[in-house]
Amino acid sequence: MTSFSARWLSLGLALVSGALVVQGSGPPPPLQCDSEDQAACLSDTKGSALLQKERRLSLSQIALATDERKAGEDCQAWCASKVASGEKTWDEICSWGACSLCTECVASTSATTTTTWQSPYFVMPCSSGTPVLTTASMTFADYDAIVAAVQVSYNGLSQTCNATYCPQADWAGCVLRLAGHDFMDYKDGEGGSDGCIDLHDADNNGLAECLHEGEFGASVANSYDQFCTQVSLADFIVIAAEAVMGVSRQHVLDEDSSREAMDFRSKFKYGRTTALNCEFAEGRLPNPEDSCTAVKETFVTSMGLSWEQAAALMGVHTLGRARVENSGYNGWWSDAENSRKFNNDYYVSIMLKGWAPEVAVAGNSGKNQWMRVDQGTDEAGLGKEMMLNTDLCLAFTMDDEGEVELDAATAIENDCNCTWSSVVKYASAMSSYNNGLFCGSTEQPGASDFPRQRAICCGEQFDKTDSAPIDCGLVIDHQGPAASAVKKFANDESKWVTKFLQAWKIATTNGFSLSKLRS
Repeated sequence: MTSFSARWLSLGLALVSGALVVQGSGPPPPLQCDSEDQAACLSDTKGSALLQKERRLSLSQIALATDERKAGEDCQAWCASKVASGEKTWDEICSWGACSLCTECVASTSATTTTTWQSPYFVMPCSSGTPVLTTASMTFADYDAIVAAVQVSYNGLSQTCNATYCPQADWAGCVLRLAGHDFMDYKDGEGGSDGCIDLHDADNNGLAECLHEGEFGASVANSYDQFCTQVSLADFIVIAAEAVMGVSRQHVLDEDSSREAMDFRSKFKYGRTTALNCEFAEGRLPNPEDSCTAVKETFVTSMGLSWEQAAALMGVHTLGRARVENSGYNGWWSDAENSRKFNNDYYVSIMLKGWAPEVAVAGNSGKNQWMRVDQGTDEAGLGKEMMLNTDLCLAFTMDDEGEVELDAATAIENDCNCTWSSVVKYASAMSSYNNGLFCGSTEQPGASDFPRQRAICCGEQFDKTDSAPIDCGLVIDHQGPAASAVKKFANDESKWVTKFLQAWKIATTNGFSLSKLRS
C-alpha cells in the first residue's frame, strides 16, 4: 500500500527539519485510490484528497505552514470536517496515517473515540471558495445585503401562527438562540461571539436545524453561502440574529406605528474572528434549574452586564419557544401569536399572568418549569405557556425577604405555589400592551382586594384571606434581583428597547476589537 508520506512527496512536498516546504507550484493532482487503498483514502477519492480545495485546505494554504505543528492543525481541521459532516468517526479517521498529527488522534489511547468537539465552521457551506475567518472590511451595503438575505428565508416561511404551529416564531427563536449560545460562553476575555458552539452538546440540541440542516426548509447556511468568502461566520451569526429581530419587530410596528423601531444597523461593528475550537466553553451555558445564580454567573459576572441589562437581554425569549426534544422544557414564553413579534410581552407575561410550578417536565426530574395557571390559560387556543426559573427569578423569590431563589422543583415545599403581581402597579402594562387584561381577565378587583386578585391569577380555590401563604414572595413588593427592571419594561416598552440595545452591544462585542461599518 502506498504510504501517505510517499503520496505527500509525490505532490512536490517535503518535510525538512520539521518545516513544511513547497517544492512545486500549481494545484495538486487529485489523489487516486487503488483497490488496496480504499480504507486509507476514506472510501472515496474526494475524501482522500486532503489537500483539495473542496475540503477547504488547498496546497496554497498548506504552503503557509512553517513547521509540523501547523501541518498538524491543517490536518486536524480536515479530519474534524469529516466527523462534523457525519461521514466518518474519529476511530476511523485516526486509523488513517494521513491524520497521524491530529491532536485528537495523538491523545487517543484506543480506537474507541468516536466524537469530539466541533465548530460550526466545518459544517457550513461555502461553494465560492474558502470561508474567511475574520471579516477584513464591511460597508453598510454589505450589512444590508446580509440582513435582506436572512429575511428572505424568514419571509419564505408560513405566517400561520397557532397554538402548535408557528414557523416564523420557531425559526426566529432558533436563530436568536444560536447567537445567544454563541456569546454566552464569554468569560475572562475568552469566547463570546466567535461563531463557535459545540453542536454535540445537549444544551445546543436543535440549533443545527436553523444553522445548516434546515428548519421548515430554511437555514442560516442558505444565506451564509453567499457571503462566506468575505464575512466571517462569527460576524454573520450576529447579523442574522439582528435580521430576525428586525423583521419580527416590524410585525409590531405594522400593528402600531407609534411603537419604537429598533436600530441595530448603526451600532453594528465587524471584525469578529471565527473560532475553530472552543472546548473551553463546555459547561458555561446557564442551567435554568440554577435560577438567578446562573443568571448572575453568566450575564453579570462573566459577560459584564448589570442586572437591568441582563433582564433586558432576556427579552429575546419573547421569540420562539422551548421544545422537549431540544432543551427538555416545553412551551411558549408568550402566547403563540406574540411569539413571532419582538416586543415586551415577555415582561408583561411575567408580571400580568399567574404561574405555578410544573415539576419533572415530560417525566424528567431534572427539568422543572412554571406553567400558566390564571383565568386566561388556554392551551388549545394560545398554546402551552411556560417560564423557566431563570425568567421568573428576575422578579420573584420564594420568600418575602428575597433570600430564597425561585425554584420550581422545590417551590411547593417552600409554600410557593404561585407567582403573581398585584394589579395596582401595572395599569400601563395592562392598557398599553395587554388588551386591558389582568391574569387573562377583564375583571380588575380593587387595589386592596388581594383574595380576589389571587383567585383570578392562581385559581378560585385561593380566594380567601388565609390563602396568602401560597404566594411566592410579596405581591406588591417583589424581591428578585431585577424586579424593578422587569416592572419598568412591562409598563414602558421604549425603556426596554433602549436597555436591550445597550445589552446586545455588550454581549456581541465582548472580547473583540471591532470596526464601524463604512459608507
